[in-house]
Amino acid sequence: MTGQKTRDQSLKRPDSFQDQVLTAINFVTTNKQRVLMMMAPLLIVASGVYATYLWTQKKAENRRAELAKILTQHSDEESSVAKKREEIQKQIEPLRNTKTDKDGKKTPTSPENLATITKLEKQIADLKPDHTKSLGEFKRFYDANSDTVEGWMAGLKWASNQLQDSQSGDARKVVEQVAKASASNKFYQMNSRFILIGLMEDAGEFDAALKECEILIKIASDDAMPSVLLTKARIQFFKKSFDEAKTSLKEILDKHSSSPEATKARGLMAIMGAA
Repeated sequence: MTGQKTRDQSLKRPDSFQDQVLTAINFVTTNKQRVLMMMAPLLIVASGVYATYLWTQKKAENRRAELAKILTQHSDEESSVAKKREEIQKQIEPLRNTKTDKDGKKTPTSPENLATITKLEKQIADLKPDHTKSLGEFKRFYDANSDTVEGWMAGLKWASNQLQDSQSGDARKVVEQVAKASASNKFYQMNSRFILIGLMEDAGEFDAALKECEILIKIASDDAMPSVLLTKARIQFFKKSFDEAKTSLKEILDKHSSSPEATKARGLMAIMGAA
């Protein structure tokens, strides 16, 4: 019976882990002020980190909202031209002769109507959206946010439109800035450097363009690699480095034979006299 009592009393006593927990609770209870003083710096740091996170998120949300407004403005400028094209097209349709003769053949449209149709079709061809306002906003937004994803998007959007209008000088500066700033973002690295390669190629800066290709080769996904290799081969071709171009094309044919670029690679191979 004495042994049983000893075992029962042993089971009722807390084990070593429970002893440690009780000791810690007792310490906190009897030393509240001291514990709070110890925890205060950690709480301040944690609060600061969380506040910074919220502030950063809020700023990003504000940037996205502002950029969305500019994108909508740009789209509205496109839609305005599309509506004008539709209005002119409606004027053209009644002028086309849809009548048929007794043999079922269409009768020709009158010379007067043909002249009017030609004039109206030229009006449609000459219609271009006026992006002056939205492009100004894209550039302003980029200048204010050139170190952010939203800024890079605005910058490349502005640069692309400048290039369409054959204004490559300032556009190239922005593209180079985006390429440099977006080193940690593969998407903007690919987009900015592809545009930059095109600008260098147009300027005859083939060695610089090839260096950009090497950068893209290091970060390109399997899906993007054929396009990068084809671009590299094309530049090597223009540089008259035909052996190097064939090597790049052969890599496309060996590793990416089912890609759309493979067909173009075979065509370029044929031009260089290789089967």
